[in-house]
Amino acid sequence: MTNNYSDEQRVDIAKEEYAEYKEGQPAMIDEGATTIGYVSKVVNNKETGEQAYIITDVELPNNPTPEQAASVNNVTVIYRGSSEPFKEDDWMKDWLDNDIPIGKQILTNDFTGPTLQLKSSAKTLDAQMELYENARFDIYGHSLGSMNGQYALAASKYPERIGGAYLYQGPNIYGLLTKEQKLQADKLRDQIFNYVDFKDVIPIGYDLKGIGIVIPVKSKEDVGMIDRHMWGGYQYDSNGNLSVPEGKMIAIRTAQTKIFIKDQLGTLGKLAAKLRASGGGLSSSEEIFLDSQCVLAIANGVYQLVQQAIQDLAKEYDTQITEIEELWDDTLEIARNIGSHLNDSEMIEALSAGGCTKQTLVTQPVTDLKDKFSEIKSIGADYVSLVDQIKAGVEEQLAADQDLARQVANL
Repeated sequence: MTNNYSDEQRVDIAKEEYAEYKEGQPAMIDEGATTIGYVSKVVNNKETGEQAYIITDVELPNNPTPEQAASVNNVTVIYRGSSEPFKEDDWMKDWLDNDIPIGKQILTNDFTGPTLQLKSSAKTLDAQMELYENARFDIYGHSLGSMNGQYALAASKYPERIGGAYLYQGPNIYGLLTKEQKLQADKLRDQIFNYVDFKDVIPIGYDLKGIGIVIPVKSKEDVGMIDRHMWGGYQYDSNGNLSVPEGKMIAIRTAQTKIFIKDQLGTLGKLAAKLRASGGGLSSSEEIFLDSQCVLAIANGVYQLVQQAIQDLAKEYDTQITEIEELWDDTLEIARNIGSHLNDSEMIEALSAGGCTKQTLVTQPVTDLKDKFSEIKSIGADYVSLVDQIKAGVEEQLAADQDLARQVANL
């Protein structure tokens, strides 16, 4: 199941592409507090320069059996970016055979096709999808790793099993795709989050159509060139949400909700298949449970949108209230300058005679805004109550049917 990571945590996952892992090790973020999975394969293709980590949600032995591979529900593929020039043995493969040739295609608008590393990255993804045939896949990549991810997504034989893709600071390679690959990339658009700090000189080509939802990052100003390319300009709020233009936030949250719902319904599909296999068919209680869980999956997805919308509106209302309060202070300051011969009481009386009072300019508008926001929060609370009622009904059903509860617990 796709985890509900924050934007900041997803950046940290992508940063793990530059860590040194060995097969079998846990991959962790949040200073070791959060395990994202276990490294099942370290890809180091000497011929093409491709480097990547394959991370499964369950720990596996070397050469897992088909049954063990079938137990994997989620795989994270992290493509590594370019090696630092002159400091690592493989840097020429990255820069001379990939970065520079691809950059030339983009800058000249003369597209001749993918490099060997892009092709091998696509083969890596397909091979892992064939090995872990029951799993959904999340893709991460930075810089050259972003280009590898873009191409692998567009060329994959199994696009229906892509969960989400989180790509950072990579040039736009849409132009070098075939017609069929462009169509596939377009279909996957709402599952691909392509983050770009446009103050960075590396992500070029976005004057043309890009792969996925291209998200401009609202970045810091005073950041060095190398640091900026390595996420140094990214800014987050206290909840780990990345600072992006308001107009993009709705598209991002809607796409994330669609991924969440699709993932939940996919899990329910596996449960239904398991229940059918165990008894030859579905009992009435099992059908009721699956129907209620489908409703719950959609309700939870919409709930995420509702909560995000309320958070966004809270910020907007706070901004408006601050502006209203500042308007009264500005009005008083202007009045003092114009009527310098009046004391404060006389000045306020004169403003009142003209219809300008704190009650009309501040108190009443602020009260109206707070009332409107309270109404919105009340609607949100009603929705939360509905979701809780559905959850309670499911829990009651599981409590009454222990065999069903056991099947769900073992999924």
